[in-house]
Amino acid sequence: MQKKLLAAVVASLVAGQAMALEVYNDDTTSLSIGGRIGVKAEKAEGSSAGMKNDSSRINFKFAHKLGNGWTGHGVAEWGFRAKDEYKDGAKEDTFFNRLGFVGLDHDTYGKITAGKSWSVMFDVNGWTDSYAIGGGKAMGLYDGRLGGDFDGSARADDVLQYRNSFGGLNVGVQYQLEGHNDGAYLENTVDDRIKRKSGAGVSLSYDLPMGLSLGATYAETEYEESALFKGQKKSKAATVGTKFENEMLKLAATYGQFENKTSTIKSAGDLDKKSTGLELFAQVNLPQVVDGFALYTGYNQLEADKQMVSGKEANSKAEFKEFALGAIYKTGPMQFAFEWADGERKGHDGKKIKDKSGDTYSVNARYYF
Repeated sequence: MQKKLLAAVVASLVAGQAMALEVYNDDTTSLSIGGRIGVKAEKAEGSSAGMKNDSSRINFKFAHKLGNGWTGHGVAEWGFRAKDEYKDGAKEDTFFNRLGFVGLDHDTYGKITAGKSWSVMFDVNGWTDSYAIGGGKAMGLYDGRLGGDFDGSARADDVLQYRNSFGGLNVGVQYQLEGHNDGAYLENTVDDRIKRKSGAGVSLSYDLPMGLSLGATYAETEYEESALFKGQKKSKAATVGTKFENEMLKLAATYGQFENKTSTIKSAGDLDKKSTGLELFAQVNLPQVVDGFALYTGYNQLEADKQMVSGKEANSKAEFKEFALGAIYKTGPMQFAFEWADGERKGHDGKKIKDKSGDTYSVNARYYF
């Protein structure tokens, strides 16, 4: 069996298929391998051009039919850096965990999973996180005390989930168990140990036959009081979204209200007390020009209404906004893209912050397998 599996893997890699490679399937048990290798070159305002890793990853998907309509499945996915990258003088890990969960699936009773999975918030908020390179900066997906994974909004850690569809109605529910960091979050002089007590979220969406979808999500995460985030023991996120999609066009919009969730000024240890976010995305596919060619545009805006100062609420004028234009070309298993983004970030006093949010030009290349 091992020789047959190895031969299938090698043959699939040589063929260069652009989708997950099914390396084994005996009608009861199956295994597929997928992922991508990506690099990008980026020139941000005030900095020189450089090459970076572009969200490379590899995943393994397992499934086994158990009978009576049930299927057991498991997914393991690791991100990896296609090129060496350094932070604070130290080389970052080549491989890092992205997803890892096991579950049961039934056509009627739905899907149950346990582990590290894409959150139920992403079920709707991901509609506008569709850029070829950037995007997803105003809906709180990747924000939180230790990022969206710890906070349960991106690839949620330590999570139990249930999803099912009833006609056009899609339902997702999740519960996130206790978790904590090792006290080395910011490496500063304050006690920065952070402990998550629990978290919960729900998503609802409805798909209409003409390609229109409507959706909403709500999530809460509770923490123990910490020296770093005084008076911000619970994060909340409520979002709504809509999208229209067919073979030629995709239009999507999401809007959210957040509490102790986002970081408009992107300063470590500074979470907005209250904020609102808006994301817009549009893509048009142009096979009549070149097969596999598309143009897209997007807009992200995040505004902080309140901040915490010495444990008390205070008004804030912090704001982030970004407009982007991009082009994508897909051929076989490969994708090439160009993106221009123009952003601006303001601090709590309303004054512009000089960072890398200005004009940014990026190109990337990916090989999917």
